[in-house]
Amino acid sequence: MKLENFKDENKTKRKKILISIGVITIIGTSLLLYKTFASFKSEVTYPMMNDQINYYGDDNVYFAFYNGDQELDEMPQKGNSENLVFDHADCENGATVKWKEERWAPLVKNLTKSKTKCTLYFSEKIYGTKLLEKREENEKLKEEPELMYDDTDDGNLRYVGSSPNNYIDIGDRDSKGQIILWRIIGVMKNVTVVDGEEKQEDLIKIIRADSIGDYSWDSSLTAVNGGSGVNEWSQADIMKLLNPESVYTKESEIGNSLYWNNGSGQCYSSSNNANKTCDFTSNGISEEAKNKIAKVRWNTGTFETYSASEWTANATYYAERSENNGKKFCEDQGGGGRCNDAVDRTTTWDGYIGLMYPSDFGYAVGKSVKDICLKESMYSYRNDGCNDADWLKPISDEWTLTPIPYSGSAYYVFYIPTAGYLYLRDVRRASSIRPVAFLKSSISLSNASGESSDPFVAS
Repeated sequence: MKLENFKDENKTKRKKILISIGVITIIGTSLLLYKTFASFKSEVTYPMMNDQINYYGDDNVYFAFYNGDQELDEMPQKGNSENLVFDHADCENGATVKWKEERWAPLVKNLTKSKTKCTLYFSEKIYGTKLLEKREENEKLKEEPELMYDDTDDGNLRYVGSSPNNYIDIGDRDSKGQIILWRIIGVMKNVTVVDGEEKQEDLIKIIRADSIGDYSWDSSLTAVNGGSGVNEWSQADIMKLLNPESVYTKESEIGNSLYWNNGSGQCYSSSNNANKTCDFTSNGISEEAKNKIAKVRWNTGTFETYSASEWTANATYYAERSENNGKKFCEDQGGGGRCNDAVDRTTTWDGYIGLMYPSDFGYAVGKSVKDICLKESMYSYRNDGCNDADWLKPISDEWTLTPIPYSGSAYYVFYIPTAGYLYLRDVRRASSIRPVAFLKSSISLSNASGESSDPFVAS
């Protein structure tokens, strides 16, 4: 081989080697820059180890932990003694965190750069009895406390008085994005939850702050109870309006689940199945709120006989939990055509949204007249200032959940007139509706004043 050819070949090899090294260097540098700066899709979830998050060994994300404005050395363990729960997270570079409660771990999403910092904030979980007992201690300093235990065997904790600070935001919004406020009735003890396995829990009971309109509790054809409806909640027209179809038998196209589904259509408004146009597209219950509501067993019992003098808050509470229904007394007294419905009567109902009990209204009385009023029949609440000391006094005539026995008919239900006392009304009439629900025990409430401008936030 000629020397010139050898030199040329050697020169070519060196050139190829240098090019290869250059290419490798460029690729390596590009990969490094890409990992550091370029966009890429990634989701990182961090598993539990010894009840703590295993967040080590990944260069994409690192964490800081805070309890309010106090930095923590490590992430709080699940079930920690400080009762800290995940509140929210802030991440750099547009990353986000979805908290996986069952794994007690964050799912980091939308990673675009390595070395991204996420700050996880934790706060004290305040819910149910703990929240209200805490507020009750504060209220002891006031002359007129907002929270008091009732005198039932359950010992429920209730908001009382004419204007307690008990407003709550459960995620409902109107068409303009404004908060639709609810109010806390109290913490009800020993509520039967029927989501999956039945169990007894203490749950926060809430009521919408404003009415959703005036509608019949129930209506019927002329041949059934004279067209005046049937006082059985498990098949009532208003129950079907408020709840999903999964909890009732569909017998008519009118009103079914319109409030639950944010729909519009026709709703019952008078006797003989008369109806009117109704629209819940802007004030129905939101999907976020639905996810916070428990499916529970509601009590639909009543008194054995009609006697207005017996309608004290305490006696009514136990009547609601009795085995008496709204038809038997009518049958025993020979009610005839006003008592001829063939509807099966029940004293409990499993569902999501109901109305307030008469006893809720009775036990909401406060101020200096509380002790006097609780000894009286709620029929007399318009006397002695009871109605003006009761925050559940309605703006317009309002339905309750509970049927009432009557000798001549099986279509009466307790309602609360605008004057603020307990009375009866035939269910065909259009009266004000305020939905009532129980929050799931897993729901936390934010620290807040509870005023309408600073409501508790359920999450």
